[in-house]
Amino acid sequence: LGTTWVQEILWQMFNEGQTTSDHILERVPFLEMATGRVFPKPNYNTLPSPRIVKTHLPYNVIPKSTNEHSKCKYIYIARNPKDVAVSFFEFTANLKIMENGYNGPWEFYAKSFVEGKGKTFC
Repeated sequence: LGTTWVQEILWQMFNEGQTTSDHILERVPFLEMATGRVFPKPNYNTLPSPRIVKTHLPYNVIPKSTNEHSKCKYIYIARNPKDVAVSFFEFTANLKIMENGYNGPWEFYAKSFVEGKGKTFC
């Protein structure tokens, strides 16, 4: 939720505090999910400037500005690992609605997460 809050705050800052019922991914596309399967694939060249795009990619692989006069700005969000574990547990548990989510106890999940095996649940 931390990144979603920042998306919404930034979008409102650049839109004079306006609110809307449009889904956040329609207003601030998620770079890794811009396949057009859930939301229309955005044409980044036609998005209003300044463009706000969300990503979980590491900085070294994020597309950079090619023009010295239009440098991209980045906001990095770091979260408490315990918060991340709880959030990811809730996310993967909710995926069981689609029959492929995590369906076990928190204690097992938390132990696996600490051991670095949390990504195997998705």
